[in-house]
Amino acid sequence: MKDVLISLILSVIMIFTISSSIKYLNTVSQNLSELNDEIEQNINDENWEEAYKITIEYTEKWQSYSKKIKLFLDHQEIDNIETELWQLPQYIKEKSKDEALASVYVLKYLLNHIADIEKIKIENIF
Repeated sequence: MKDVLISLILSVIMIFTISSSIKYLNTVSQNLSELNDEIEQNINDENWEEAYKITIEYTEKWQSYSKKIKLFLDHQEIDNIETELWQLPQYIKEKSKDEALASVYVLKYLLNHIADIEKIKIENIF
C-alpha cells in the first residue's frame, strides 16, 4: 500500500510539472511572438531604429526566459534561437531588409516549433 501511495504522489507531481512547463512555454512563445510581429512590421516599414530597439528587448526577454526553458527543452532548439537572435540585430543595423525578414521568420518558426514539440500528442510521445 505504501508503494502505491508513493507512486501515485510521484505521478501527480510529474503531471503537475509537465503541465506547468507546457503552460510556461506557451506563455513565452506568445510573448515573444508578439515582439516578433512588431519587429517584422517595423522592418517592413523600414523603421530600423525601432526594430533594433525591439530586437534588443526581445533578446533580453529571451535571456531571462531561457534560464527556465533550459531545464526542460532540448538544447539544440535553444541554440538555434540564440543563433538567430545574434544575427537579427546585425541585419537590422545594416538595414538588410531581406536578411532581417528571413531571420524574423526563422525565429517565428522556432518559437512555434518549441511550443509544438512539447505538447502532449501521440507523435511527441513515441
